[in-house]
Amino acid sequence: MTTHLIATVVSGVFKPDQPLPLPELTRVRLTVEPVVETAESAQAWEGFKSWIGQNPLHGMGRRLTRDELHERD
Repeated sequence: MTTHLIATVVSGVFKPDQPLPLPELTRVRLTVEPVVETAESAQAWEGFKSWIGQNPLHGMGRRLTRDELHERD
């Protein structure tokens, strides 16, 4: 079973943000990757939401008929 989680290091010990679905004393293999939360990623998300607002996908073109959607021989 593979589980991805977010944890905080406190005095050199990993403290998971959520309880783990593992029994006590289970040995695990860890791959550590720092979570980088920057203002730059928040700014990119806001820019993307703004772009979507300016370029909506509204589908206001001609609607296909049932026969056009379902080709029949």
